Amino acid sequence: MLSPPSRARLTDVFLRDLRRFVLSVRGRFFTRPKPAEPAVLVPRSADEVERLLGERHFEPNWDLSFAYFGEVCNLRRVEYVADHPTGYEWWQVHVRGYHHPEGIELTAHFETDPSESPDAHVDRVGIDVERGLAALERTLDAADVGYRRLSPAEVATLD
Repeated sequence: MLSPPSRARLTDVFLRDLRRFVLSVRGRFFTRPKPAEPAVLVPRSADEVERLLGERHFEPNWDLSFAYFGEVCNLRRVEYVADHPTGYEWWQVHVRGYHHPEGIELTAHFETDPSESPDAHVDRVGIDVERGLAALERTLDAADVGYRRLSPAEVATLD
C-alpha cells in the first residue's frame, strides 16, 4: 500500500499529465484563425510581456480559452463589476499576444468570466473590445511601457 505522500505524488503526476493532454486536445481540435481585432504593438518579448502583466495581476489563461494560430501569450485579469448593465458581476480583461517582427502584438477584450458565467461567456454576452484594449493600454501606461496602436490594415496582414 502506498503512503499518503506517495499517493499525493501520483495524484500530482496524473493531474499534470491530464492537463497536458487537455491542452494538447485543445490545440489540435479547437484552434482558430487569428482574428483581426484592434491591437497594440509592444517592443518586447513574450516572456517580458507575461512578466510585466503578471506583476499587474494578470494570470495565464490557456486552460479556459480557445487557441488562435500564432498565439504566444494568453492572460486574463478578473474584475468584479457590481453595476454592469447585463447583471453579470464577474468579468475579465482577456489579453492575447502574437509574434510580430518588432515585438508582440497584443489584443484585448472585456468579457464575462468563464469560470463564473460559462454560458454567457460562450455566448459572448457583453463582450467589449475597446474597453479591454483601454484597460490594457492603462496597464502599459502605468508601467511606463511604450506601445503603438496598429491600424486595422496592419493587424489584418499579420500572421
